[in-house]
Amino acid sequence: MLPNTSRHVSYCRLCASSCGVLVDVEDGRIGRILGDTHHPISGGYTCPKGRRGGDLTHGPGRLTTSMRRTDGTSSDGGRHVPVAAAEAVRDIAARLGEVVARHGPESVAMFTGTQHNFAALTPLMARAWFRGTGSHKLFSTMTIDQSAKWVVAERMGTYLGGRQQFEDADVWLLAGTNPVVSANGGDGDGAVVQNPSWTLRSARARGLRLIVIDPRRTETAALADIHLAPRPGTDAVLFAGLLHVILAEGLHDKDFTARYVSDFPQLTGTVSPVTPAVVERICAVPAEQVIETARVFAGGSRGMATSGTGVCMGPHSNVAEHLLAALNVVCGRYLREGEPADDRAVLTRQVPARAEVAPADRAYRRGFRSRIGGLRAIRGELPSGILADEILEPAPDRVRALIVSGGNPAAALPDRDKTLRALRSLDLLVCIDPWMSDTARLAGYVIAPTTMYERADHTMIMEPFFPTPFAQFTPAVLTPPDGVVDDWRFFFDLAAASGQPIKFAGRLLDPDNPPTAEDLLAMAAERGRVPMNELAAAPHGRLAPRSDSVVGPADPERAEHRLTLMPDDVAAELRSALTENPASARYPLLLTVRRIREAVNSTGTRVPGLVHGGINPISVHPSDLSSLGLRDGQHVEVRSSSGKLRTRARSDSTLTRGTVTLTHCFGNLDSGESGANVNALTGASNGVQTINAMPALTAVPVVVAAAPQSRRPETP
Repeated sequence: MLPNTSRHVSYCRLCASSCGVLVDVEDGRIGRILGDTHHPISGGYTCPKGRRGGDLTHGPGRLTTSMRRTDGTSSDGGRHVPVAAAEAVRDIAARLGEVVARHGPESVAMFTGTQHNFAALTPLMARAWFRGTGSHKLFSTMTIDQSAKWVVAERMGTYLGGRQQFEDADVWLLAGTNPVVSANGGDGDGAVVQNPSWTLRSARARGLRLIVIDPRRTETAALADIHLAPRPGTDAVLFAGLLHVILAEGLHDKDFTARYVSDFPQLTGTVSPVTPAVVERICAVPAEQVIETARVFAGGSRGMATSGTGVCMGPHSNVAEHLLAALNVVCGRYLREGEPADDRAVLTRQVPARAEVAPADRAYRRGFRSRIGGLRAIRGELPSGILADEILEPAPDRVRALIVSGGNPAAALPDRDKTLRALRSLDLLVCIDPWMSDTARLAGYVIAPTTMYERADHTMIMEPFFPTPFAQFTPAVLTPPDGVVDDWRFFFDLAAASGQPIKFAGRLLDPDNPPTAEDLLAMAAERGRVPMNELAAAPHGRLAPRSDSVVGPADPERAEHRLTLMPDDVAAELRSALTENPASARYPLLLTVRRIREAVNSTGTRVPGLVHGGINPISVHPSDLSSLGLRDGQHVEVRSSSGKLRTRARSDSTLTRGTVTLTHCFGNLDSGESGANVNALTGASNGVQTINAMPALTAVPVVVAAAPQSRRPETP
């Protein structure tokens, strides 16, 4: 009998690219996923993990019902058994009520992860619930991989005219990002998202000069005109050296800096000692390459310097990001008054662009203050680097209940042993995840959500990642299993069960008359310029017409505001970066983290056949392998000052000597061992940034040696 097959148009929601796809459904299951050649943005491109979306929906271990630990705790005892979502919500609401009654609202926390952000409704409804708790203890993966960007805005200020765009640039600098593999970018990091290899090749064909900074000859670096391979952890010094050349040779945009910078002499004086010779000594980048790169970048008429997690997760990340942003400022890489404004807001409200500055506010000095190190919230979030301490350190308001939405802190947070100890000690741990992740295995309750093709959605929160004004709506493609719920619906029901008002898109929702996902999607997009009925009628998505808006003049009351490029604390951080040498005789290698095509953070790492059987080897340069007396494929032990792990060595000639790499967010509690999770090697001893408590999760000093034979090596 032939299967009942139908084809559906949708889009992938595993990363910000939101690639258009065609989903063939056979007897209620995904048979295959193809790229949608009619999609206006991705044009038929898909990545390996996107094409395996059916395995993420139907694969072994996918949860089709919520689970409750039999002992009701997040300790090691007990086992998980099925529970109806409605019953789980009632239990969780009651447990949260007990925790708050005994210890106050600050004993409740929420942690949100990557997949939380790839469903348009989940962040909005989760925040609505969290506001109702009265707690300030909100954490996310943003503060463990890119919070330096927030710090830069708080210490430098923000130009409100908008950034120059990749589409009409003649030069672009990518630092610590590999979009050909990760497709991660947009305004946040890297600028290249959809069909990245083709996009970069096409840009170079039209004349763009591409500069890539990465200690490995990545797939993106292989396409570059200039590839700089600095010693890991020395980004701040390299960026300071580029600034030195640009300013010393007068290559900066004199009009822009005179109009919008308050402390240009301080910047010039601070970077003046960071000569190309100094950069060569500290970063291992030849001086002539530093000079050439500075001239090429400053010599372009349009284009930005953008960074990824490789910069933000390294040591001295706050000053490194600050100096990278300063490169854009001194070269004037922003839209000016009268230029066409960035109009990518389609479903969201467009904010008028003005040629003015929002000055450095340092709002983190006024945010909610944690008892851990006196650290304050930044943009409403506490640093995830202190979450374990917020749980473990005794105090009346220590965190006792944690809701985890679309994240996996057991795999993502530094100091893995401490993180696991903290999660196990909670009175209540709830995890929303379609798979039994490491965090889910520790949870008292695991809420089984719909997967991406089982829910209606639109691209509202992904608009900053698109190269042009574009939006897409997708209905649900599959009928979800009876036991799962939409992520947003869990938070709606939890708020209702807790007696909290539910405010969404400016209106109070009736808990006795729940809205549909389509209702909420329309509410969320009602300030946009494309009506939902028109969007729903365009299955491949819709390119919105370019608006005629331009960058407006500065408001007279704000015309004197200026950017601050070299405040005293930034200058002090640069001096520290110039004097620190992280490698040592005991730990002579520098470990960096990397991404792979087959997974996005911890999503996809366990799909059978997708990620090399789940193994996470450590990559080592062939010459380093030889000097260490190791061979390709050998079991090895990797040690740092914070811990150790066991895995296999893999020869990798794309690395510079002295650099080794592991993919982040692996890990496996199934066997009772931690697996090759890079955070077994990280912790406070590796250095922590001020302001955002960001630990060094890359450029970690390590030693690699043959695994002792007395114990069977771990197989991640």
